[in-house]
Amino acid sequence: MELTMHDTIGLEPRHHDFRERVRSFSETEIEPAIEKYEERGEFPTELIDVLGDAGLYGINVPEEFGGEGLDTRSFVIAVEEISRVYKLPAGVLSLSCGLIGHTLQNVGTERQKEWLRDIFTENQITAVSLTEPQAGSDANALETTAERDGDEYILNGHKVWTTHGEIADLILVVARTDDTGNHNDVSMFAIPDPQEYDGLKFIRNIPCMEGDAAVESEVIYDDVRLPAEFLVGEEGKGFQYIMQALDIGRIGVAAQAVGITQGCLDASTEYADEREQFGQPIRDFQGVSFKLADMKMNLEASRLLTYQTAARLDGGADSVTQEASMAKTFATDVAMDAATEAVQIHGSRGYSTDYPVERYMREAKGTQIYEGTNEVNRTVIARDLYE
Repeated sequence: MELTMHDTIGLEPRHHDFRERVRSFSETEIEPAIEKYEERGEFPTELIDVLGDAGLYGINVPEEFGGEGLDTRSFVIAVEEISRVYKLPAGVLSLSCGLIGHTLQNVGTERQKEWLRDIFTENQITAVSLTEPQAGSDANALETTAERDGDEYILNGHKVWTTHGEIADLILVVARTDDTGNHNDVSMFAIPDPQEYDGLKFIRNIPCMEGDAAVESEVIYDDVRLPAEFLVGEEGKGFQYIMQALDIGRIGVAAQAVGITQGCLDASTEYADEREQFGQPIRDFQGVSFKLADMKMNLEASRLLTYQTAARLDGGADSVTQEASMAKTFATDVAMDAATEAVQIHGSRGYSTDYPVERYMREAKGTQIYEGTNEVNRTVIARDLYE
């Protein structure tokens, strides 16, 4: 039997069947709704319910925690196929199964694991509140504090780019619990139903390139009193937990990028076949055909990196930090290049919201920045060369 490109990245027949299922779901349940949410500038909350009801939310989260109990490759397939159509719901899936799911199932208390079950059985939306106005890539610059006061912590700080923040059912917040000024005084707290806490203020939705449907909250924590049991894991280990969860998170972002690139290629090949100039389809012009060829080559290379990393995790690898950084960086750079060329192939129509490629371009740009900028990920890759 002849091997296909996908057979070379460790996928089994069950994975191919799962891909067909997710692709069909994305095309029939998600794609028809995109225009409504984009035109209204409204986050597609209802699509998370649709995802969950179809058994496509907690993909790689064990069943005991409310998930589907599938492997990392299935998680990548789901994120890729949904992102091929619309990245916003795929981003919720990626975050909830990655940073949130990985952390709470591994170091959360029994009560926090109940919250994890709620996320996937009730189709809840999650958020991580980490970035601050002066602290992005430089985590040591965090100024948000959580001071112990008896059976509570008092949380004070200013966060930006809290994705899904004001619509989230649970937020993970990162804050300093000591004043040593290094990573060992950073802790993590889980806040269920964040809108119910006095002093926790969502002051605005940050306008961003991805569009008005995206939710990127700026948050103030003003003497927010949290029960001590909201502490996730041990005090001072929050940064360590984030770094461990980023292996999954960055694989998820790489999968988003692969999906965006596939969407760009699909749209561009169809358009290049239909659009005629000078009496022939524009795909016949070398300037266009070479763009399509490069898009296809880079797509398969990024897919290989992403699925190879996922397969290593499924095979029992203790850490895939370098591989996850490579997959995330390469795949997101490819997605940005593919989106730029897709807009170019579409010409003036690509610049219009009548076609999806301008949205792919906006979505692709974000993937190069979150879960660690590509510059930070290159630093991770280079550092590991000497360890």
